[in-house]
Amino acid sequence: LMEFDYARNLIRRSRLIMPANERKYVEKAHERNADAVVLDLEDSVPVSEKVATRAVLKEAIPLVGRSGSDVLVRVNHTNELLKGDVEASVWPGLDGIFFPKVETGAQVRALDELLSELEQKRDIPHGHVKISVIAETLKGYLNVEEITRASERIDSLSLGTEDFATNTGMELSEATYHGWLIPRMQIVFVARAYGKLPLNLVGSMAAFGDTVGFEKLAVLSYKHGFLGSSCIHPGNVEILNRCFSPTQEEIEHSRKLIDIFERSLAAGRASTTMDGRMIDYPHYERAKQVLTRSDKIAALEQKKKMAREAAGGT
Repeated sequence: LMEFDYARNLIRRSRLIMPANERKYVEKAHERNADAVVLDLEDSVPVSEKVATRAVLKEAIPLVGRSGSDVLVRVNHTNELLKGDVEASVWPGLDGIFFPKVETGAQVRALDELLSELEQKRDIPHGHVKISVIAETLKGYLNVEEITRASERIDSLSLGTEDFATNTGMELSEATYHGWLIPRMQIVFVARAYGKLPLNLVGSMAAFGDTVGFEKLAVLSYKHGFLGSSCIHPGNVEILNRCFSPTQEEIEHSRKLIDIFERSLAAGRASTTMDGRMIDYPHYERAKQVLTRSDKIAALEQKKKMAREAAGGT
């Protein structure tokens, strides 16, 4: 498969996770303007309902995706449930499997093979269904580079903060913020090294009701190199969409920098100054990345708007 730099080409600022067994949430998901909707079979579904919930997926996938959001299913990563969950999830309209508690590259390769079989069986283009990896244990975290290399289907990497806290014994608090930067930044570095999307907050998404605090967290996460995050409440979607997009100030700064630097290049100089600071090729490339991301976000928003209108203006 041809290498594809997801970090540059895929926009997934907001990934709204909702229980697949809650019909009222599923029916309203397309109204939320999330870049991706995750139909959850895992943590938000009671054990007694997990198997029965599989039956709703084939109908739910086009329902939640009708306004242009990508559609993923979070499966249960257990010997008893994984294969059945994946088989119940892979239908036309599915964009990815949200794969939790990943610990080895072998687990990813096994999922890749199963997806290839199901794509062939269900007339889905080979390689269409991606894998969103979430490391939630120390073993998964320590193997994250091997995991990322295991399949070209992987589109994003995340750290499962709450489970990781339990597994490591680390407290989730302001006092331990600097300690948490070690695993969080490793996710950013590995994701970007292999052209995948780093999706996380530099904190917990559990306090969804504190919208001011949530917004500050999202802004800080973008500054740390993350390009989006999951959320568990629809009220957080637009906050993520806004905070993981370049600001107008960033866009104007980037345009100005590109103009000044290209004029300098035309004059035969590969470095110059802007606002009293030196700029050279790394600054130029960064500015171009900002404008490229801004353009891709605008195109995605237009796609979602047209899909909403086609679906009945909701």
